[in-house]
Amino acid sequence: MGLLAHHLEQRGMDARVHSAGTIGWGGPATDHAVEILAERGIDLSEHESRRLTPAIVADADLVLGMTRDHVTGSLNHDPAARDRTFIMGEVVRLGRRIGPRRDGQSVREWCAEVAALRLPNRPPGIGGDEIADPVGEGMAVYQRTAEQLDRLCAELAALLIPDGTPAETIDIDPA
Repeated sequence: MGLLAHHLEQRGMDARVHSAGTIGWGGPATDHAVEILAERGIDLSEHESRRLTPAIVADADLVLGMTRDHVTGSLNHDPAARDRTFIMGEVVRLGRRIGPRRDGQSVREWCAEVAALRLPNRPPGIGGDEIADPVGEGMAVYQRTAEQLDRLCAELAALLIPDGTPAETIDIDPA
């Protein structure tokens, strides 16, 4: 989640943005991902994927997935993290309704307020919140995915760190 770290850093937040996957493979970022993000000034050359664990989910202030499956996989590790685990599009869509995080409000408190807008007894998110994983696709698909994620990450960063809000250190674990 180099894009999110980039946007948070631009707003003055010292966020520890970690990436972990819900499947068991490991390795570097794809060549397409490295190239697309390099065009945006983000270096993924040292990225190594890792498997999501219960400890990672428990420690995170915010857990993000691109799809419902990612969110479900994260919640299987820690069901108590439901109020801070979202599909990327979902947290931005619902966050717009809540508005930016207020002075003195922690990221976890803001996330709980956002999560309270979910429909009861329904899985997180709606279909339109999901972002298809571009792995195995061509460069054009990676480019469209990066553009979509870039917009969402910029908006999420603005919601988490509104103009004039003092920055803090948080942990975000995209699944």
